[in-house]
Amino acid sequence: MNRNEEYGTLTAFTALAPLAVGGLVGLLVAQGVRMGTGIDWAAVVVFTTGLLALAASLFHLGRPWRAPLALLHLETSWLSREILFFGLFLIILGCYAILPVLNLGILARYLIGLVGAIIGLVGTFATGETYRLHARPSWDQRLAVASFPLGALSAGSLFGFFLARQVAGHFEPANYAWVAAAVLLAAALVLTWLRSMTSHLKSMEGRLSCQLVLGPYFWLLVLRVAAAVIALVMIGMGGGAQFLAWIPAFLGEVADRVLFFKTVVPVTLRGRYA
Repeated sequence: MNRNEEYGTLTAFTALAPLAVGGLVGLLVAQGVRMGTGIDWAAVVVFTTGLLALAASLFHLGRPWRAPLALLHLETSWLSREILFFGLFLIILGCYAILPVLNLGILARYLIGLVGAIIGLVGTFATGETYRLHARPSWDQRLAVASFPLGALSAGSLFGFFLARQVAGHFEPANYAWVAAAVLLAAALVLTWLRSMTSHLKSMEGRLSCQLVLGPYFWLLVLRVAAAVIALVMIGMGGGAQFLAWIPAFLGEVADRVLFFKTVVPVTLRGRYA
C-alpha cells in the first residue's frame, strides 16, 4: 500500500468512526425515549456507517485476518483498546437497532443505547491516544486526542439529528441540542487551529509541521474553516437547513483528518520532508 492509499484508509476510518458514534448520540438526544416499534432504521444507517469505518480500518492492515490478535495487548496498547471499544460499540449499536422487534422496554433500550454511545466515545478517545507518539511531535499533544471525540459530538450529533428527522419519524431535537452541537462544532474548529499552530513551539519537527499547514496544505485548513462556518450558518438559519448542516460539518472533519495525516513530520527526519 502506497502512502496516499494509507492516508485514504486512515482518513476514512478516523472520520467515519466518530460520525457513527456521534450519530448514535444524536439519535439518543433527538428521540429520547420516544421510540416506535420495529427495526430502528435510523440506527441501522448509523450501524452501516460504523461498518464502513471498520472496513476502512481493515484495508489499512497488511493482514486483516490477524486484527483480533491485537486484543492480546489491551494492557499496553491503545490500538488494542480502540479495536475493543469500537467493536463493542458496533455490537451494542446493532442490538439497539433491532431490539424494538423483541418488544424490550423503551427505557431499557435507551439505556443500552446510552451505554453504546459512552463506549463509542471512549473508543474515539482511544483513537487519539493511538497517535500520541513521541516520534511525531505534532500528534503527541492532548489537543490531537480531543479532535476525535469532538468530531463525534459535533458533526456526528448533527448526523444523528438528520437521521432522527428523515428516517426515524420526524423527531425534532430541542433547541439546546442545536446550541450544544454548534458550540462543539466551533470548539472543534478552534482546536484544529490550536493543534496545527501551537506544535511549532515544541521542536524543529513541530515547526516543520506548521510550515506544511501554512504552505502546501493551507487549502485544507481553509476548507476546514469554511466548512465549519457554513455548518454554523446553516444551524443558525433553522428550518430544514439546520438538518443538512451535518454535511459541511462532516466535510470539515474529513479535511481535518487529511490535514492531521499529511502534515505530520517524524523526529527521524533527514533532509526535506514531502
